[in-house]
Amino acid sequence: MRQLALAAALLLAPVAAQAAGDPLEPVNRYVHGFNLLAQRHVLGPAASAYLAWTPAPVREGIGNAVANLGEPVTAASALLAGEPRMAAKAALRFGINTTLGLGGVRDTAAEFGYRRASLGLADALCRWGVPAGPYLVLPLFGPSTLRDAGGLLATSLALSQVVGADALLAWSAGAGFVDYAAWHPDLDRLERGALDGYAALRSIHRQRRAAACATDPQIDEEEEDG
Repeated sequence: MRQLALAAALLLAPVAAQAAGDPLEPVNRYVHGFNLLAQRHVLGPAASAYLAWTPAPVREGIGNAVANLGEPVTAASALLAGEPRMAAKAALRFGINTTLGLGGVRDTAAEFGYRRASLGLADALCRWGVPAGPYLVLPLFGPSTLRDAGGLLATSLALSQVVGADALLAWSAGAGFVDYAAWHPDLDRLERGALDGYAALRSIHRQRRAAACATDPQIDEEEEDG
C-alpha cells in the first residue's frame, strides 16, 4: 500500500496543483444526474425500506461491523500520514471489536475509551501536501476530488491484493450503502429544497474536506462562478 500511495502522490501532485476549481463541471453535472437517477429509482427506495424496516439497534450493529472492517485501512493510512498513535489505536480497536465485540457488531473498544477515528489514504496524501485538485463527481460514490479519487483507487488496488476482489466488492458495497442510508434523508431534503442541488452538494463537500484537510482552501462559490 505504501508503494501505491507514493505512486499516487507523485502522479497526482503536478496535475492536482494545476486546478482546484471545477473545470470538469459539464462532465460532473452529467455524472451527478446519473447518480440522482440511481438514488431515485434504486438507492433511495432501498435506503427508505432499510430505515423503515430495520430496527435502530440492528442498523447500529451493522454500521459498527462495517466500520470495524475499515479499521485496518485507518491503521495503514495513519502510519503513512505519520500518526503512529492513531495507527496503534485503530489496530487495537480492530482487535478488541473483532473478538470481544462479536466481529465488530458491538463497539466494545469505544466502551473501553478507544473512540473511532477514521483516516483514509486521501487524508494521508493531504498530510503530505498533495493539493486536492479539481472537483470530481464519481459514479455512485458522489463528490470527490482528483486527489481523493486517486487515494480511493490506490486503496482499492491494495485491498484487492490482500482480501481479493470479491471480498473488497462486498465490503465496499455494504459500507457504501450503510453510509448512503444514513445520509439519505438529508440528501433527499437537499435535492428537493436547493435551487441547484449540484452546486449545493459541491459546496458542502468542499467545506467538509476543508475542515478535515488544512491544505484544502474553501473556494468561494460566487467568486468561482463569476
